[in-house]
Amino acid sequence: MIKLEKQTILVISNEPWGKMWFSKHNWANELSHKNTVYFINSPKKWTLKNLFSSNVEISNYSESLSIINYNNLLPLTRFGLIYKWNESIVVKLLTKKLKKDNGFIFLSFDPYRFSSPQLFKPLKSIFFRVDIFLLKKRERRLINNVDGVIVTAKELLKGVNAKKELVISHGISNSEFISENKIEYEAGFILYVGQIDHRLDVSLIKRMLIEFPDDQFLFIGTLVNISNSLFQELFYQNKYKNLIIHGVEHFKNLKNYVNKAKACLVPMDLSVHGNSVHHHKSLQYLAMGKPVVSPVFNDKINNVEFILGYKNEEEAIDILKNINISETPEKIEKRISFAKQFLYSNLIKKVEAFLN
Repeated sequence: MIKLEKQTILVISNEPWGKMWFSKHNWANELSHKNTVYFINSPKKWTLKNLFSSNVEISNYSESLSIINYNNLLPLTRFGLIYKWNESIVVKLLTKKLKKDNGFIFLSFDPYRFSSPQLFKPLKSIFFRVDIFLLKKRERRLINNVDGVIVTAKELLKGVNAKKELVISHGISNSEFISENKIEYEAGFILYVGQIDHRLDVSLIKRMLIEFPDDQFLFIGTLVNISNSLFQELFYQNKYKNLIIHGVEHFKNLKNYVNKAKACLVPMDLSVHGNSVHHHKSLQYLAMGKPVVSPVFNDKINNVEFILGYKNEEEAIDILKNINISETPEKIEKRISFAKQFLYSNLIKKVEAFLN
């Protein structure tokens, strides 16, 4: 019987440790409360000097959570044999640095690295598929080599065919239900948290800015320079004075902004590949009892009683028009209670049952 307590867990991430936290960062942090967790960043671009050293470096985020950086010794090419040699060498160097050569729980969020997790001699191995990738050769090898695949929506299992499969929701920490109420803006803005990139429905966002000129729209996240003319108009030409591009905030500060928002947006363009499931931020919004204005997605979070789903621009505009009059203390409490179903402590129990 494997319990996710007092274990040594390797979290393989395709996104670096930093201010912006996604599923892998939150899972690593949550699992570190009762385990020793090593969060392994993806390596930087290969250079010739990497032939002589992997430069494995370990830094501590907390007493039980460490961040690992390393280099590939060999260049990653289309030649599978070189990839396998590099993987074997890196695993040996990592386990030597960790002074432990077995007993790991292997938890990967990266479809393209360490596709032979058995090299770590793990107790159990899991691929946590939180995005729709392209099911290329390395991802298929990883899927074949792990004990099971976990996803956050059923559509992420399409074409996977793993030994074992589990569908769970995104998770949320207990700490996300308590706000410190310290931010630099007056309450009552309309909030979006997340990467500002090609996945956003820029046509709808422009319509909202025009329809609600007296509302402040606060966008928090990394701004990506997309060449689309409408994207440039919205986010680079400063034409709309009610749009505030705040920049990146540390994940743990986001709840303070959510707490002061009037409504929270998930304005995703459903025509973009892999864009039709809720993001982790939706749970953060619900944890503060906020109305979530979102396209109609297909996952466990998309409960019509708590998510204000729209099927087109007109419905989205009507929802925002009625936000103030439709809100009640009962709705706020129900959203908070709904979000608590997705606490990481509940999800960890499901993962434990899955591992056994």
